[in-house]
Amino acid sequence: MRPLIRVFNALVRDNSTDKVRLSPAKRSDPVRLGPVTKLGNRVHPDFSFWAVFVLLHALIFLPVVLMDREGGAFLPAVQLQGRSVDQVLRQLFLWRRGPDLLHFNSELLLAIALWTLLPALRRPALRYAFVAAYLVVFAYYLYEGASLTFFNLEPVFYSQFRMATEGFSFFLQNAPGTSAFLAGIVLLIAAGAFAVARLARLALPHTGPSLPSRLVLGLLAILVVGQAVFYRQNTRRPGMVFSSLVAKLGHNLSESRRVYANVKRFDSAQVRLVYDYGRYSLEERPPIYIIFVESYGSVLYKRNDWRVRYRELMERLDKRLADAGWHAASTRSLAPTWGGGSWMSYTSALFGLHVGSDPQYYALVDKYQLEEYPDLGRFLKGQGYRYYRLTALSMGLPKSAWRKYVDFFGVDRWLLYEDLNFGGPEYGWGPAPPDQYSLQFARETMRQESDGPYLFFTITQNSHYPWTPLPPLVDDWRSLNVPGQPPPASSELIEHSERRQNYWNAVAYQLEMLTGFILSEPDEEAIFVLVGDHQPPRVSRGEDGWDTPLHIIAKNDSFVASFGEYGFEEGLAVWELEPSFRHEGFYSLFVRQLLATFGDGSALPPYLPEGVRFEDELPPPPALAP
Repeated sequence: MRPLIRVFNALVRDNSTDKVRLSPAKRSDPVRLGPVTKLGNRVHPDFSFWAVFVLLHALIFLPVVLMDREGGAFLPAVQLQGRSVDQVLRQLFLWRRGPDLLHFNSELLLAIALWTLLPALRRPALRYAFVAAYLVVFAYYLYEGASLTFFNLEPVFYSQFRMATEGFSFFLQNAPGTSAFLAGIVLLIAAGAFAVARLARLALPHTGPSLPSRLVLGLLAILVVGQAVFYRQNTRRPGMVFSSLVAKLGHNLSESRRVYANVKRFDSAQVRLVYDYGRYSLEERPPIYIIFVESYGSVLYKRNDWRVRYRELMERLDKRLADAGWHAASTRSLAPTWGGGSWMSYTSALFGLHVGSDPQYYALVDKYQLEEYPDLGRFLKGQGYRYYRLTALSMGLPKSAWRKYVDFFGVDRWLLYEDLNFGGPEYGWGPAPPDQYSLQFARETMRQESDGPYLFFTITQNSHYPWTPLPPLVDDWRSLNVPGQPPPASSELIEHSERRQNYWNAVAYQLEMLTGFILSEPDEEAIFVLVGDHQPPRVSRGEDGWDTPLHIIAKNDSFVASFGEYGFEEGLAVWELEPSFRHEGFYSLFVRQLLATFGDGSALPPYLPEGVRFEDELPPPPALAP
């Protein structure tokens, strides 16, 4: 350990104490008054100072630029045409929408300015503090960038802590080579600290840059202080050219406290009152399939290239269904989550409750272990249905965790990977068997086990990020259960255009497969609900919105047509619609329409477009179009 400390000390120590032998002529050379490095020997110290100044900030924003290939850019895109001078200056020095490498952190800028402008602060110990502070800033901006890129949300510690820790724990328990992965993380951090220490010697020189450079740095410091005074609430925003870590942390902690308080105040009395469906009964009980389609989002009709292909695909699939006697009604529904967190999306739909954060979800899981939540599954169980769920991931949870989820959702039988009797190649996230096999196996199992009606719920796996490799579509699903070589693993080191193509391939596979699954349904009375869970990560932008397609498909024309009163359009088309529905409104509407078509003729429960709010003070979900 001591040799490492000595090396680090040598890297960040005050250069005036470096024992370097120079000839008298070289000692008087003004170019060599900066740090004694190869860079300093070849170029003017001011150039090296500003190059490192920009580089240190660019490195902070590089990860989010690389992650956000849809909205990020290496250099800022400043719009000049039709803009006033004031608007151009705002783009240059105040706010830009997408991430780029010419953004700056206010605290680091002020630290460098104080070191440069106040010689009394030029102490070696402060270089240590600068390196440590830089790593903290880098880590937070990385965290913020991931939150924005994958979930379209500014980070909130309390909302994301459990997701991050449990997700990482799940990865460590199931992924091979975790020791090597952890060792690589440690080495990466050490290498980063080493690189920052080297750069700190140029960003914090003992003698400081020239007077013009100090004046420019002073003006930048004044600009940062001015923004902190006049734009205090905005300095936390990711789009600010000069953003503040202190402001970001303050907002994060404030939001964490608010969400914590709201979760603690949750009261189930209103839920039980609103969803008191005990007095209603069904006279006919068709089998019901509710299938959430992973990553089936609005990008498919918001982007011109995908929109054309998506429209052609859905028109063809619509015709296949119609030719076989199936009817469809579709809408665009606002999901409560973006880019991930499928469990919040489908729980919102099945529970009729807006679940927009992990703490809300886990508060429900913990609360409803001994008592029962009056959700769609329990309503249908009360009508004589048997409730099945399917999770086909080969990476599993401990039995105690599964037991907890079974109790929470009230499932009669939860089909897991080990129940599928699968021995063929597995694909994508998990990995998992082909969805075509898993769905067909589950249906065969349910029909063999159940004399009465059943409710089936699952979320597809083969359209999960990274969307490759994909299984083939076959005529006989049983032929997929043949041992063979596993498909090659996917890689992150691909062109973004290839990633976008992989996404399209996965969605096209999923919709083709699900259409075939519906067409092979032997029960003429069956009802299918296909819902997108959230936007696909990495290939979406914030402006793509939060809505996803929702399709109701059945041979009962009157049941399907009844959804037209609530903004659903005939067929699978959603590209010309505006969002007019929310996931949390699905429970009340679906029960209402079931009772209207298959009920005993008694009064119907009301449709609740926004479901029940988890807590009145929570911010509303994205606004619907008028």
